[in-house]
Amino acid sequence: MNIIILGAGKVGYHLARQLILEDKHVTIIERDSHRAKQISNQLDCIVINDQGNNLEVLKQAGLDKADYFISVTEFDELNMIACGLASSNSDHIFTIARVRNIDYSSSIMSSRSLMGINQIINPEIEAAKEIAKSVEHGAMSNILQFNNADLQMLNLPVPRNSSLIGKTLLQINQEIDATFLVPVLMRDGDYLIPDGKTLFEENDLVYIIAAEKGFETIFQFFDKPKIAINKVAIVGCGHLGCYVADFLDSFSGEVSGRLSKLFSRFIKNTSKKLHLIDSDYEQCKYLSDRFPQAQVTHADITNEEIWEEEILKDYDLVVTSTGNQELNLITSMYAKKVGVRRSISLVQTRAYKHIAESLGIDVSISINNVLVSTILKVIRKGNIKSIHNISGSPFEIIEFELSQTSSLSYQQIKSIRLPKETLIIHVSRGDLNIIPHGALALEPNDHVVLITRKDAIKRLESIFEVI
Repeated sequence: MNIIILGAGKVGYHLARQLILEDKHVTIIERDSHRAKQISNQLDCIVINDQGNNLEVLKQAGLDKADYFISVTEFDELNMIACGLASSNSDHIFTIARVRNIDYSSSIMSSRSLMGINQIINPEIEAAKEIAKSVEHGAMSNILQFNNADLQMLNLPVPRNSSLIGKTLLQINQEIDATFLVPVLMRDGDYLIPDGKTLFEENDLVYIIAAEKGFETIFQFFDKPKIAINKVAIVGCGHLGCYVADFLDSFSGEVSGRLSKLFSRFIKNTSKKLHLIDSDYEQCKYLSDRFPQAQVTHADITNEEIWEEEILKDYDLVVTSTGNQELNLITSMYAKKVGVRRSISLVQTRAYKHIAESLGIDVSISINNVLVSTILKVIRKGNIKSIHNISGSPFEIIEFELSQTSSLSYQQIKSIRLPKETLIIHVSRGDLNIIPHGALALEPNDHVVLITRKDAIKRLESIFEVI
């Protein structure tokens, strides 16, 4: 597969790195000479230092042989023009553009193609979807929902003095009266796939897969009771903060009319008591008009007087979505210290996502990570239904369906030669949810969930015949 990426910022870099790991042929176009040289030294791909809205440059990048053209620069118009140029000069290429302007994104939602662009992805909307899912489930943790099963994956830290410390995974499985799996855990910054003999340690970040009802029992062992979220404060109400407020405010407002169908999949249509806080006076006037039922406060959250006035006292959740990721983390931490029960922080980079988890922030959403994952889901096709990135780890969780003609049909799992550190963790068969074991034989149309290393994906595509 040949892929051209325009823009070598954080998103373009991480996207290219992942695709190279999967043995895809990647060409990057980057206009900044310093950044182009840096990327050329770091990644095993072709890097062209030039403008991406030039047909000759696109031809030099291999437009005639490219399967995908992905434009992820910081400029909406450049991304759209470049995709349009690529599309008009290639009969087979699939184009993807990062576009923040909501009007552009709405156009692509309602029409088959805009300027020859096959897929427009709005990073703020994608991040808002992730926040919506977390709020719906009590903002307990970052949440991953599977497509074809009543299952979800949460990551929970092992608290100090927990009864889980020093016990093996097998012992814990016997003590907790719920069916669950632990496909991976993070310890001291390293990720590992545990087995039954793995001992739990304080501050382990444990990734748990279970049905939603099962988590009600599991939460008790992690000293984290589930709560109802009714009072929500949003600090920093730019585009993303407004999108979050839209669905929490029962889809009211100008933008929500266009997005209500999009968000209705992720959160129940239940109104929350909203408190919107922003440091820009003109933005606060706009918020007051757009969200007449919400409390709007014009304030700088770094001002000590704000905390002395206890304006966030007794709130169930704070969402920090300013443009400053350090401020988001600090605000979430301090809000929890003064009594806010749950916190969600928006960050830009994966590194800050790990910092947030280590600081006890309940949910951290990396907007760049969400964007990369969304683009990868578009690129990966065939029987693959979804790809879930475990941020910062070498692992991904993949969902796919076994085809009618698959050579793996009726084979036992133990006989399948899977790559190292690859584990089938769930099988859905019709209405049945099956925790797999070595003797389980796969059948046509089985919906299979597995965890694997990112660099094993190409081999898995071959084994499971998903391309």
